[in-house]
Amino acid sequence: MEKKFSAAPADREYKIINPYETVDWANSETYKACLHCHTDASDGECPLDEWLQLYYEAGYDILAITDHGVITNGWNRERQTNGIFNGFRKVTPVSNEDYIRLTTGSDRGGRGMTDIRGGVECSMAVVSKTHVNGYWTTYGQGVWGRENDYETAPREIERLCGYSVLNHVGDWVNSNNYPERAKNPFYINYFANIFTKYKSCLGLEIINNTDNCTRADRILWDELLQVVIPKGRSIWAFGDDDSEYRKEVGRSFELFPLKVNNEQSVKQAMVNGAFFAASRYRKNTARKNEIEGDGLVPLVTDIRVDGSKITVICDKHRGCDKIEWVSDGKIIKTDESGSCSYTLDLGEHEGELGCYVRFVLESAAHGVTYSQPFELQYEGRQNKEIPASPMGNGILNKAFRLWYQRLSVALAALIGEMIAGKTGKIPKTM
Repeated sequence: MEKKFSAAPADREYKIINPYETVDWANSETYKACLHCHTDASDGECPLDEWLQLYYEAGYDILAITDHGVITNGWNRERQTNGIFNGFRKVTPVSNEDYIRLTTGSDRGGRGMTDIRGGVECSMAVVSKTHVNGYWTTYGQGVWGRENDYETAPREIERLCGYSVLNHVGDWVNSNNYPERAKNPFYINYFANIFTKYKSCLGLEIINNTDNCTRADRILWDELLQVVIPKGRSIWAFGDDDSEYRKEVGRSFELFPLKVNNEQSVKQAMVNGAFFAASRYRKNTARKNEIEGDGLVPLVTDIRVDGSKITVICDKHRGCDKIEWVSDGKIIKTDESGSCSYTLDLGEHEGELGCYVRFVLESAAHGVTYSQPFELQYEGRQNKEIPASPMGNGILNKAFRLWYQRLSVALAALIGEMIAGKTGKIPKTM
């Protein structure tokens, strides 16, 4: 059902659900995180000790090791690898001495790097790349996974009291090459149902590595927000390196404003959505005016909500060229003043508002920072329903899912997409 807005009264009252409400901006510092990366315990280039040192020296404050099918329960603890998936290489935890140095920052001015435990990338052996990151989980060790299946891992991770994030969904949808698929009811239905079923599935990567495969995933994110927010939940945005090689450190990341950088604080921020997704890169489906910065992305130092107004304050030393405000997938306001203080008054955009608003901070020299969505509650809000699956919800849909999860089907789809690309049928643009 498409939204139809009628004229709104000038005195409309808004309730803005601020995901950053719990942030004590005056007493917080922003910490840089990578929540998706790989070592030689799966398909990464480096042993753990070298990998941790690379991120440490690159100024990271929070790190989750998410090897394929290998749960990392602490950098100084043994890991169980899966033979062929890491070339039968022996892996070694860091020493307790090194662990203390890294986590306390004893040689980095006391700025330690927080170890996010229970990290794993699930579905280690699927060609369809339907990968899911788990955190604080005991599910995923050695699990091969099923093709074209993003649901099993969030379900099992929730059952075992962990948290999950859907990785690089554009790789599966192939919306990098077919961007119109980001608005396809099949995919919207599929992902919306995962997010409404599993509250511990916190969100999805809207940026992965250099943003090539995820260039249309912000479009899908906006489509999903419009149908899941009315169901009582939101979807948080993540941005990650997904790094395997030394040269890939520092591409995309999260920024956490925290009073104290420890594992519990990071977990609470992930659950509440009190963090930002960021990247040196910004790609788009038109393949025009793209960004490749140096990584010193715009930094938010305060967010104030007052009645119908949202004000964003940025660090003046981390240049910001412009801010875009987005509601229901449409840009409703752009400010290119570079003032580092930006305000959106909802009352000035009443005919353009849906169930949320979010903002994007851009710097051509540095990169991009994405906020989480602010839900908007107001009288007369017209909500969109989750679109019906083209296969329905009965036996036909279940039969299709079982067929679709066969390896032969995944291989045929992969080869078909490759042939389409070679024959010039892709890319399309929106």
